[in-house]
Amino acid sequence: MKRILNCLASDFTKMNGKDLKASIEAAEGRTMIAEIVCTATPLYPGLTNAEYAAAFGADMILLNMFNVNAPRIMGLEDVPAENLIRKLKELLGRPVGINLEPVDVHALPAETLQKLPTGRISTADSLKRAKELGVDFICLTGNPQTGVTNNEIMQAITTAKAICDDDCMIIAGKTTL
Repeated sequence: MKRILNCLASDFTKMNGKDLKASIEAAEGRTMIAEIVCTATPLYPGLTNAEYAAAFGADMILLNMFNVNAPRIMGLEDVPAENLIRKLKELLGRPVGINLEPVDVHALPAETLQKLPTGRISTADSLKRAKELGVDFICLTGNPQTGVTNNEIMQAITTAKAICDDDCMIIAGKTTL
């Protein structure tokens, strides 16, 4: 397996999630991922913010705020929703993933929580949809005030592995203060 640093765009088109993980491991810690809020207006017209991040050296792009039920990436407004991820991967020549949030509906919140659309919550349906849209990896994480717990992340990992198998790489984690 080539290390991610030596991969060409054509190499990524042949990789599944298991291959991507091996490619990252082969790079021995020299892999940079950039998280992009895909609902934010591009810094300059004509390019997506993901393209800027790739131009500045990001090896992988992680889309935050991506809704699998209402796909939208600012700067790619003329691309059909079903093709957004594939088109972005074509433009970048890099793996593209999304955040899904394992919201714990049973946890007692310490603050007022945001109500997330179902397409941003880690559920069996959203995981299947992410796979259909062609994501290379899924990050199970929590934005502030969303009600994500570490216990729910652990359960979401099991569900994601069962649904995605080796097709998508699954990464997970959340910081706590």
